[in-house]
Amino acid sequence: MILTDFSQNAESASKTGFVLAGKLHADVLLFNTCIDYATMNFHPGADWVADDFSARKTGSKMGLDSLMEGLESIAVELDPEDRVPTIYTDSEDTDLELTVGQITRQKDIEMVVIGARSHNKDDVLYGADTNAIIDGANRPVFIVPAGADLKHIGKILFASDFGPGDMDAVHYLVNLCRQFHFLLEIVHVKPIGASGQPISTKERGFKEQLAGIAYQGLSYRVAEGDDVPETLIRLATETGPGVLAMVHRRNSLFFRLF
Repeated sequence: MILTDFSQNAESASKTGFVLAGKLHADVLLFNTCIDYATMNFHPGADWVADDFSARKTGSKMGLDSLMEGLESIAVELDPEDRVPTIYTDSEDTDLELTVGQITRQKDIEMVVIGARSHNKDDVLYGADTNAIIDGANRPVFIVPAGADLKHIGKILFASDFGPGDMDAVHYLVNLCRQFHFLLEIVHVKPIGASGQPISTKERGFKEQLAGIAYQGLSYRVAEGDDVPETLIRLATETGPGVLAMVHRRNSLFFRLF
């Protein structure tokens, strides 16, 4: 499921989602929310102006059709072993968070792909405006910044604090890395100077479970850093573009491409 508002960020997300679908032999659902509540022509005590709704609905359909044609034109760039995804489109005039939650529960959605929209330094990992999507969807969410290219990625870095959903996330990521021949590095960040402390029971149990996973590209390490987001981004990109993954609240797995 690819969410789009037809912006430059959304265009990058759409191309990435299309490539992902080809690798996973999945189809694509392009989705747009056609109502902009902030600019809707609305008068107190009156209904929304029908012309506004009709124009937005028409604009949404035209945008989705144009995006679908653009994605179909890059199908020739997929690897020979990939399957060309069938593209479906949908637009709704309802709240995006609720709609994404409903669709991911009602349909066989593998993951949700969305463009990165926040440029706030304090919100660099996923952006405040995508929190609701991560919380609402019961599937992994892949956040893609403008200009990103999945072909340059060789590693996924998964940040773990040994939470209840982390091992399920690791198994999901291992399966994904097998498809793309990615390395998967598990990292736990401790404050500077704390790495020499005795290993906790949680960490010991987590490492024992990792040892039972048969994937040569899997590794684990402890890193030090007082600024956790900055440390994670540095580790994810130290050898070139990479993907940072972690479990968000409600045990939701999300990725962000850097």
